[in-house]
Amino acid sequence: MAKKYLVLAAAAVGVALLAGIISACVLLIGGESDSPAAVPVFSTGGDMLDYLKQMGHIGETDGLLATWFHRANNKSEMNKALTTPVMILEADITLEGYGTVNQSLVPIMAHPPDIYSDNTLDQWLDAVLSSDKGIKLDFKSLESVGPSLDLLNEKNNRTRINRPVWVNADIVQGPNVPNFLPAINGTRFLEVVQEKFWDVTLSPGWKATYLPPILVGTYTRTMVEEMYELVKDVPQKVTFPVHAMMVRSGWQHISWILSQSSNYSLTLWQGSIHPPLDDLLFVRDNSHPARVYYDIYEPTLTQFKGAARSQNRVRRFYPGGDLMDFLHPAQHLEDSFLSGRPDSLAVSWFTVTDGSSLSARLADEVGGMLVLHVAPHGEKPRFPVVQRSGSQPLTLEEVLQTLGQHPKAPWGIYLRVHSYEVLEDSLDLLRSAYTTERLYRPVWISVEDPNSSNSTEDFVSTVERLFPYVTLVLAEQTWPSVVPPAVSGLSQRVALHLDTAAVLGGETQRRSLTQLMDRYHFILEWKEESRAGDLAVLKALRDQHSGRDDAKLYVMSEES
Repeated sequence: MAKKYLVLAAAAVGVALLAGIISACVLLIGGESDSPAAVPVFSTGGDMLDYLKQMGHIGETDGLLATWFHRANNKSEMNKALTTPVMILEADITLEGYGTVNQSLVPIMAHPPDIYSDNTLDQWLDAVLSSDKGIKLDFKSLESVGPSLDLLNEKNNRTRINRPVWVNADIVQGPNVPNFLPAINGTRFLEVVQEKFWDVTLSPGWKATYLPPILVGTYTRTMVEEMYELVKDVPQKVTFPVHAMMVRSGWQHISWILSQSSNYSLTLWQGSIHPPLDDLLFVRDNSHPARVYYDIYEPTLTQFKGAARSQNRVRRFYPGGDLMDFLHPAQHLEDSFLSGRPDSLAVSWFTVTDGSSLSARLADEVGGMLVLHVAPHGEKPRFPVVQRSGSQPLTLEEVLQTLGQHPKAPWGIYLRVHSYEVLEDSLDLLRSAYTTERLYRPVWISVEDPNSSNSTEDFVSTVERLFPYVTLVLAEQTWPSVVPPAVSGLSQRVALHLDTAAVLGGETQRRSLTQLMDRYHFILEWKEESRAGDLAVLKALRDQHSGRDDAKLYVMSEES
């Protein structure tokens, strides 16, 4: 199946190039005549925001600006939708008489439990194609997919659909839905799309519900990995529909799948319960505007737009997010060719030893990472304090309180925990600060306890259980090293903390570094005896690396 996807990907590129040439010719011809301007050609698999911007509906490629009409199924609702200024019509497809002896192969516009309608897909397309609205088709049964895509292909060959088409189906079992209500077979759904009408945007979802106070689970690592295995080789753009009431609690895993490809986006949707404004702002603050659509109802949508535009609000940064995005927000770096990418090797690292130096550093607008060496209090073994903080120990709780008082200070924190005794207590404090809205900055954490018999597996499981919204750091004593299996496949970011001299000791060490930069961040500790030329070598290694954009090299001094 993967081979088929690759062949189709090559074909898609060819079609896109041809469409671009035709479009250019149409525009040139139109410019030389007195006839009305021709409508530019647009692929059914093209980007929805690009289309809306091209048609003049939005001024910038921002998913928050796109507007939706739900369940435009029967003729009354469809006609109502066509008279509104909404930009995208969402409608549901099943087969006439589905599940009965009267079932036919005629696709109709109806949402279960309805199996009859006054509107067929054929009629619906004829009406909608007379407008300039985008199309999202939600398939409620696998049997309806083939006949519907055959009809789309026929319409496109005859008159050109000339706008983006999204095809949606819930293909993975999601939160709070029992197994006796199965999702559509994902493998078969994707095969039918490739066979029948592949030039679309895929919208593969999780079959999910949210009914408090009982059914309040969220997206899990298993659910997200199952989805990724299904779609990782498809040639199309993919937008994952995610329930807005569960997106924040599942962000650890949702953000992971979003990061796997620049062709991926999210579409937040809501049920009968309006999502909290803070949750929507959280997603907004941890994603690029062009990669999240908000299919949210009024009045919440208008309230959200107003809050999102506020210049003075605090950014709700995900503690497990990328440090460089925190210091240099991605949405403000639209043109990387002009602005250049921020240099991770230039990030400042500062070791906190007392409250006054912490407060002074938080006033520094340059920002960077605050390094906290955390150990047990002498008289209270399970009471985390900052090492080197003198006769009046600075507690981790006091540090977090101070950070909460400076929410806009551009500093993340790196907790170097020197005893397993205080790992759980440290994580509890982080969780408390986060749940009380006092921790919107990157959090990195390592355990460096040579006297402990605890393994990396113990470290990872403790973090997963108590506060998983962090970047995990492994302090490696030798290099090249074997990265423990416990960190493979994690949805969190993982960094390896190494000695610079060990990494740059020879060609083998350097090769190992570049090979692992596809998967991990690196903190290279700068010793006093490090050579001046080592930094140049590190810059060269970074520049040669062509892997993930978010894999970074950081350098910190030995004193940190």
